Order: sequence, then C-alpha cells, then structure tokens
Amino acid sequence: MNIIVTWMYSSPEGENILHSQIGSATDTQGIQNLYWRCVFLLFESSVRLNPGARHILFINKVPPDTIDNIDTRKLIQQYNIELVHFTTITKSPSDYYGAWNTQFIILDVLDWLKEHVDDDDNIFILDSDIIFNKPLSPDIVNELRDHKALLYSIDYAHNHKINGLTRSELASIAKDLYDEFPANDFIYSGGEFVCCLGSEVVKIAELGRKYYLLCLERHKKMLPKFNEEAHLLSFVYTLLGYKTHTANQFIKRIWTNRRYFSNIDGKESDLILWHFPAEKNTGFLRVFRSYRFIEGTYQLTMKNFRQAYGIEETSLAKISRYGKQYILPQYQSVRRALSGFYARFRDL
Repeated sequence: MNIIVTWMYSSPEGENILHSQIGSATDTQGIQNLYWRCVFLLFESSVRLNPGARHILFINKVPPDTIDNIDTRKLIQQYNIELVHFTTITKSPSDYYGAWNTQFIILDVLDWLKEHVDDDDNIFILDSDIIFNKPLSPDIVNELRDHKALLYSIDYAHNHKINGLTRSELASIAKDLYDEFPANDFIYSGGEFVCCLGSEVVKIAELGRKYYLLCLERHKKMLPKFNEEAHLLSFVYTLLGYKTHTANQFIKRIWTNRRYFSNIDGKESDLILWHFPAEKNTGFLRVFRSYRFIEGTYQLTMKNFRQAYGIEETSLAKISRYGKQYILPQYQSVRRALSGFYARFRDL
C-alpha cells in the first residue's frame, strides 16, 4: 500500500522558532495557519490523484475548527486523514542550531511508522509544502522496489553552506561518527522527501536515533555535528548503502521568485511532486481560499495549479516584476538625483 505521511508541529504560546520563509512568530495562529493550509492541500492533491492511498497526519495539536471559513473537521473526514498524536517530540536544544529545532521530529514519525507499517508498504514522508502534480506511477513504485529507498539528492558546490555546513565539513563529521564511512564524498539528500519500503523504516529509524543522540553529545562538547535532519538522514542513507539521486526524476524543490532566484526550467509538468518552500503565504494561500462547499464536499475552484503556485507567470505578474525590477529602481534613482539638485538649489 502507498502511505502518504506528513506532520505538523504547533508551537505553544511563548515558543518562537525561526523559520527562514515565515519568521519566528510560530506560536501565533496566523503563522500556524500558513502550514495548516499546506497540510490540507497536500492531502487534497494526493486524495484526488492517489485515491487508494493511506493518508496519515502527525500532530501535537488539532487544527483550528475553521481556517478562512473552511471547516477543517470536514476536510479531515472528506480526505479520510488518520490523525496520530505525537507521544514524544524530539526537539534539539534551543542553542543547537540557530534556524530551527523541530526538524528532528521526523525521528518520532519514523519511530511510530516502524511499529505500524508492513514490510511491503511504500512509505512517502513529505513536507507539507509539497503537492502532487501527478499520481504515484508504476515507475516510481518500481524504482522504490529496486532501490528500497529513493533519495532526492542535491549537488551543492563543496564550499556551499547547507544549513551551516559545507559538504566537506559534513564528510568530516561523518568520518568522526563512523570511522569506516563508506563514501569519499558527502552527498546531501533533501529532508522534504523521505521515501522507503516499510521494511527499511526500522533501519532508518534506529540509525537515525542512534546518531542523533551522538550529535547531542558532540554539541555538549562544542564539536561540529549534523545541524538538521537532512544532514543526519543523508549520513544514514550512506551507511545503509542507498543509491543517491534516485528520486530526482520525480520531485523538485521549486523556487518561484523570478525577481531573486528561480530554477523553473519548463520540465515541471513531468514531475510527480512539486515542492514549494517559498509559496506558503502566496500560492498555498490563493489555492486554499478557492475552496467552495459544493454538493456536500469541499472543492477547489482554482484549477490552474501551475499558475497558482508560480510555475507559470501571468502577464500581470510579468508586468509587476518588470516594474519592480527595472522601472522602480530607475524612478528611485531619478528621484534621489532630483532631491539632491533641489537641495543644492535651495542653498544658493
């Protein structure tokens, strides 16, 4: 069986965790709703395209009854989402790494799954800001059967800091943790996509927990350690001998802000999964607010997801971007020059 999993951690009042895309006010309902919208749209896309799959949501707190006047209880029932309340929550110490300390909660998800899935299940643990563009195909299932785990690997430059550490630094930590680390290089695989057979969950869970605890010990000694879950899981995948880059044909981390950085290449329609890290307060907001209650169920009235999430740029968006990128700086430059001129004129 295909099992689609995500998780949502809601900060209690007074706990503020910095997230690069949305800031640090994570104890506010407005910020939490950015993630809840993603959660429901992930499951909407999966239920629509993978109707036979099992859908599991891990939580420490139920969602608000309504978001944007949408009844979340009805969505949970409509999508047949299984709610699992965390019995443990693995958060690294507040001084462990500056950006966030909730990413190791994936270990709690894996610990639960190892007790509740069958060996031949296909497990897809996804960040909530991912949506399905196409159904899970025989191709991805066959690849998973062949490799036992599929990895979304990103070939950063060796001197590029990946959440605080370069690949060379990660390789050095890996060698310290395991003398016989089998790779000459450290291949980074994104933590937004954890995909394996049910038979592999226990291996990943147990090694992940073991080396996380060792990283905590290194932190106490002020030694370098894996800063986040993708560092740790990439290390574990190497120990288990999984082949890298096996998921890259199925998923992509898509950056849509053409003014600053975009990696859209026109091939996104071929992908099964789209990951939109920077669309939480734009694309996901637009799509979620298009829900309408029609004939007893919630339905999305916005259908052009390529456009909604920024893969396709509308004419209006192009004009706006051109204005901000080219015309506005020239206008501001002229305005500054004129201000200087008038200032000098007044001094005569």
